[in-house]
Amino acid sequence: MSLTIEMLFPEVANLHGDNANIAYLAQCRPDARIVRTGLTDTPEFVSGRPDLVYLGPLTEQGQLKAIQRLKPHRKRIDDLIESGTSFLFTHNALEVFGTRIRNDEMGYDEPGVGVFQLEATLKMFGRYNGKVIGRVPEVAVDAPVVGYKSQFSMVTASDEVPGFLTADRGIGRNTTTAVEGVRRNNFIGTSLIGPLLVMNPHFTRALLGRLDPDSEPVLAHERLAVQAYEARLTDFGDDRRWHPFERVQSR
Repeated sequence: MSLTIEMLFPEVANLHGDNANIAYLAQCRPDARIVRTGLTDTPEFVSGRPDLVYLGPLTEQGQLKAIQRLKPHRKRIDDLIESGTSFLFTHNALEVFGTRIRNDEMGYDEPGVGVFQLEATLKMFGRYNGKVIGRVPEVAVDAPVVGYKSQFSMVTASDEVPGFLTADRGIGRNTTTAVEGVRRNNFIGTSLIGPLLVMNPHFTRALLGRLDPDSEPVLAHERLAVQAYEARLTDFGDDRRWHPFERVQSR
């Protein structure tokens, strides 16, 4: 079957090169229909049913604009998630679906779309940079997800909100937990950047298989992608590559 992938608000959700996630999926599935929904457009998912809805990293003001545009469609979003539609939200896009975003330094405390019971706190002079490695159920234990974090914000959520992964090394939603991101049915939200799908070919293959279970997943540039992944995995396995701050801290 042909896939429909909706890319939300690319004019503002375009940081860290993370939109290469969609560029790579388009190379893996050149038959896919890529819908680029602008801020003033009605999202495709409102009346249709894309196979994947994607939102990438935003500026702080971009987050607020995305919330404004998505909040009227909260019920439709809930219905799609509950019925199994795939979503991928990377970096701070996940925060848009939370209950609040607080930024004392810029003077705002705004409600989010409210899909998930999580809150984000931004500290503009407290950027965190680090690496993460952790296992996910889609792939074998010897092919963990790897990625990077570079963020002003930290997320807090209750233990009842399932994570995307639990970090073997690195931090999770914040510096006091190894639980990273959010997973509900086929919704995946993660603070990791990289881009995630380019850096993790085994995970990408599993995602493609879920989006189209009737076709054998094919990775673009598979040999190079796997070689790069294996080199990165070796790099992440070197203790000398990890700084003491890249670990969960006790409360």
